[in-house]
Amino acid sequence: MPENSRTDSQLTPAQLTASLAALVNGPYADTSTAGAADLAAEAIRYLNYAAPRGGITEPATVATVAAGLATAAYRLPQLLAALGGWLEAEAAAGRLADDHRRPPALLADRTRAAIRTASDQAGSLAAGLSAVHNLAATLHAAGPAPAA
Repeated sequence: MPENSRTDSQLTPAQLTASLAALVNGPYADTSTAGAADLAAEAIRYLNYAAPRGGITEPATVATVAAGLATAAYRLPQLLAALGGWLEAEAAAGRLADDHRRPPALLADRTRAAIRTASDQAGSLAAGLSAVHNLAATLHAAGPAPAA
């Protein structure tokens, strides 16, 4: 059987979305948190393959994909703030160490600075994707050319 053929045991993207949405209130664990981030990356990979290979047949799909990606980008600053907050609390409590014996508090500060930069860039990305959505939302497939 080809690698990319779907079997009955595989979840569709809509089923994956529903399954993950059902877990939004927990339970939470490090492996699940990291796995959800990997799922986000794989979703983008799927889109990279689907878009040029028949996964878009209507202009509305461009608007819908852009809207979904804008939503994801708008949500990133909240996640990034949580990551930075966790690091700040752990550094303040002295519960961090570094593999290379560098000062953990300094690395946590630098990491939080990088998080702030990423958060700002996510906001810009979200605004750009929202613009794509708004511009593409009015497009539709053209009918047959009018007779002359």
